Parts: sequence; C-alpha cells; structure tokens
Amino acid sequence: MINQQLKTWVNFSTPEARNIVRKILASAPHRELGLRTHEIYERAHEEFPDVTTDIPAGKPNPTGLRNHGGRYKPVKPVPLPPKLDHAIRSVKYLKKTILEEMAMAREIEKVHIRRGKLYEDGTREISVVSKAYGKTEITSDLDMPTSNIWRWRLTPDYETKVINYPKPPIEKLLWKPGEKESRRKARADQEIRKANGGN
Repeated sequence: MINQQLKTWVNFSTPEARNIVRKILASAPHRELGLRTHEIYERAHEEFPDVTTDIPAGKPNPTGLRNHGGRYKPVKPVPLPPKLDHAIRSVKYLKKTILEEMAMAREIEKVHIRRGKLYEDGTREISVVSKAYGKTEITSDLDMPTSNIWRWRLTPDYETKVINYPKPPIEKLLWKPGEKESRRKARADQEIRKANGGN
C-alpha cells in the first residue's frame, strides 16, 4: 500500500473497483436488466467486504485558512467516506466516477426500463431502452414498484473493453518528497514579506 499522503481524493476508477462492478453485474438476477447504483454498492460491500486498492484514498484535512485580517478561520473537517479503505469507498464515487468511466469505455451502459402489462403468472412485459442497442421488449418476473427505473448493465461485448482504461495518474496526486515543506516555507516567506511592507 502506498503510504504517502494524497493531495486530494482519487477521482478515477481503479482496476479493483471496476472488477467488483463487473462481477456484480455479471451475476445480477436479471442480467439483461442490470442493477441500480445502490444495489451495486450494497452488493459490493456484502460480497467483497475486504477488497482494498493499492491507491490510497486519504485526503489531508486543512486545520485553518487565513482570512483578510491575518487570523486563522477554522475549517470544517472534510467528511470521510463511509468505507474509507474499500475499493468502492462511497456511493458518490461509484456513481460519478466508476460507473461513468466504465460507461465511457463502453463496458457498461445505463438502460431505461418501463413496466408494461402484468400477467396472471406474476410476470410482466418490460420495455428496455438502450442508447446503443435501441428498444427491446421482454417478459420478466422483475419486481418493479415504479413504472420507470434506470439501471446499469454490462454491454454484450464488455469483455473486449476491459483494456480501454488509461494508467491511473497517481503520481499527479501524491505529494513529491519535500513538496509540502517547500510550499509551507514559500507561504511563510510571503507572509514575512507582507509583514515587512512588501520588501
């Protein structure tokens, strides 16, 4: 595990996180209908509770910022993600980063599902609309409490898209040796110059 502190939260998907999503969507009860974001998140922590990543998830918490009067103003601490050490640390990270990157790589897609006629045997007609593959009508026993839902599913050729990801830019996010100290020194020097009249 890399133990250097990060400048910011990791804002790209990791191979471990994508692998979890693939496995969950591949084993969905109705694979052609996929799963909702919250279902993916819950299953990720139930089925893969110990999966971490080699890329750290930490973020430095600032202790205070100077206002115009030169006094320190307290800063609200940054809330920690619910699953800090897990490869999928939060629903927001899953939704806004992992799933969006996998959709851009065309490994997964978001589909719009509308419920139709309910039959006596408990199945119903369901309309599935995909941007890439158009509209399909199927009969399924999927329980749909609402008439319209959005879900994520694997694309038919997702296995060929697994390599469509760039190498994570982790070196841009890690502090270089001495970088924090030199920035602190530059700020302190600047404050001394201001205090001395700008000379």
